[in-house]
Amino acid sequence: MRLFSYMKKVALTTLGCKLNQYETEAIASGLVKRGWQRVEFTQTADLYVIDTCTVTQQADYSSRQAIYQAHRRSQTAKIVVTGCYAQIAREQLQTLPGVGLVLGSDYKDRLPDLIEEWYDGHELILNGIAFQEQEDFRASGNSGHTRAFVKIQNGCQEWCSFCVIPMTRGQERSRPAPWIIEEINSLAEQGFKEVVITGVHIGKYLWENLKLADLLNMILDETEVARIRLSSIKPKEVSPRLVDLIASEPRFCRHLHLPLQSGHDSILSRMKRQYSLEEFDRMVHSFAERIPGVTLGTDVIVGFPGETEEEFLSSCQYIENSPLNFLHVFSYSDRPNTAASKMSDKVAPPTINRRSAVLRELGNKKWQAFLDTIPGRILPVLVENRREKQKNLLTGLADNYIRVNLEGPDSLMNQIIPVSIIRREARLLIGESQSV
Repeated sequence: MRLFSYMKKVALTTLGCKLNQYETEAIASGLVKRGWQRVEFTQTADLYVIDTCTVTQQADYSSRQAIYQAHRRSQTAKIVVTGCYAQIAREQLQTLPGVGLVLGSDYKDRLPDLIEEWYDGHELILNGIAFQEQEDFRASGNSGHTRAFVKIQNGCQEWCSFCVIPMTRGQERSRPAPWIIEEINSLAEQGFKEVVITGVHIGKYLWENLKLADLLNMILDETEVARIRLSSIKPKEVSPRLVDLIASEPRFCRHLHLPLQSGHDSILSRMKRQYSLEEFDRMVHSFAERIPGVTLGTDVIVGFPGETEEEFLSSCQYIENSPLNFLHVFSYSDRPNTAASKMSDKVAPPTINRRSAVLRELGNKKWQAFLDTIPGRILPVLVENRREKQKNLLTGLADNYIRVNLEGPDSLMNQIIPVSIIRREARLLIGESQSV
């Protein structure tokens, strides 16, 4: 650990997915252990670490903006850029103002040590195996938070035609189950009430013949964390055993993210998604039928090359009639060196914008219709903090990922309490605590 006459300050920010959020916290934990003081990204610091995303052109832009913001905040500070955008655009990012070090996802697990060496003026020698999971690279938990992410898997070998992630994350690999169990127990001891199981493909988890359902059973048996939330999972990764487990165990949150990408088979085929609409529909209905009140979220890409108006409307019709109730809509953008980027039949940007607006409106209507079914019920809510603009209100998340506001004392924070839902307000619910 470096001994300073005063503690050097580091500020970090994350763009993109839950996995990035976990890894940013792990970088922060590693640097704090090495003697750094963590400050907010909006504050002046000696070092800024920016964990980038490159899933869309907009993500690239937002990543560059974060770099500019850090440099404007402190022109003498050193800037480290990591993450998926850094993995495929090292030379471009190295030219941006203030950037001193660009390391992608390949050595992210070693980043705290590498930053130390580089900050001390030593030449970095990147030996060893890239894309290798390290046992001590883990988030210690962000104080003041009630939920924590836990990475179980990394990498992708799916090679969907629109996606750059296999190039930025490397091959599929899973963290050993004992590491995961130890980490969750540590988080529970720190007071975290919920863990979010995350990875690029959590359904591809495989360690010493243990699959995802086996790991989840171990978590149930060997940890006492109150709530377990799963992140994104694909149809080919869902087994009847997994559905039974999630449906029968109350510690699992009634919330699943099931990425669709398109509601039309011809588009799914051109995307190389490896499932049909029928297979996706079967999975969605299996969860909807087994888990009352479940939130079923999805991702949809609008304007994939060659998407006709008929295919788009067919996709909208499927989504409207499906049990899906929460939509993330992405406008298609070319990603470098992907198969889709080489397709010639691109959809015009104005058409993509119009279709995206239509689908977002459909998603908004479906979410509000789902929320309108909740008043009169009691939901288990993990109370997080007070609302910024309405200090008299507490806010928290129900197990089915619905934001709930309620009145109550500070003692309810970081507690899971029953809340009677009174009404919907826009995209959230208002309730009353039933806690004794």
